[in-house]
Amino acid sequence: MICLKLDIDTRRGLDQGLPPLLSLLKDEGVAASVYFTMGPDESGKAVRRVFTRKGFLKKMLRTNAAKMYGWRTMLYGTLLPAPPVGEARPDLLKRTADEGHEIGLHAWSHVQWQDCLDSMSGAQIDLELDLAFDAWRKALGQGAAPAGFAAPAWKVNDTALRCLFKRPFSYISVTRGAEPVILRAGEDAAPFPELPTTLPTLDEILAWDGMTLDKAFDFLAQAPVEGRLNVYTLHTEAEGLALFGFFRRLLRRWKGDGHAFLRLDAAAAGLNRMLPNVSSARNGTLAGRGGAVSASCGCGF
Repeated sequence: MICLKLDIDTRRGLDQGLPPLLSLLKDEGVAASVYFTMGPDESGKAVRRVFTRKGFLKKMLRTNAAKMYGWRTMLYGTLLPAPPVGEARPDLLKRTADEGHEIGLHAWSHVQWQDCLDSMSGAQIDLELDLAFDAWRKALGQGAAPAGFAAPAWKVNDTALRCLFKRPFSYISVTRGAEPVILRAGEDAAPFPELPTTLPTLDEILAWDGMTLDKAFDFLAQAPVEGRLNVYTLHTEAEGLALFGFFRRLLRRWKGDGHAFLRLDAAAAGLNRMLPNVSSARNGTLAGRGGAVSASCGCGF
């Protein structure tokens, strides 16, 4: 079973990357889970990662980030104003839901969560979530609430987890791991399951030494494990734009190999509430990804 997890980090990814992916998924009869950043696109501030995250510059060069994200996106929030993302396009949130996909919450400010989480207090994190929820309700109606939350860049800590535990989610997807778990923060346990991303992402794979698109395709084509919930994260800025043809080919290969597809909310609803593992979230590094990510049990670092 494969769950497709589409993350929308930027305004370009929303405006230009999401629509072709929605059309492809409709043509292929596949439902996915789509996570929207709701607030400002401050991607230009990410340049500081060159100085703070080992391997970030190498990854950006190897994956041709300027082409993938576009020069305007790389200036938002610095030399150019930061445009709003999901809150500016309720039409695309509604289209995504109307076409049979789950719509979930990714962040208020993707860059703020990814780069500053470890220095933020619980009150600051709550404010980020409040802003995102308010924008969500404004776009979709006061009774609307997302079933799931996907953490930007798989960044989470105990303070953030406690903030998330208070929200009306049915599940979260905030770590890298091998199987669904119940996350804990100290003595506090989540009231809902964690569905980690289990497969490496395309941008990570392309940053591996000696990797080509053909090799990456062969690797991902064979990556799903039979009998396991395989969660594959893609980004509208990548697979929706410069790497759209790659993903279309991969999706058709997975279908041709007999893999079934499931939304993450449906996967969470089908879990036995007595999950076999309780896990904390720990930090580590993954090949091809600059900086640390959070992992739950079963992740290989």
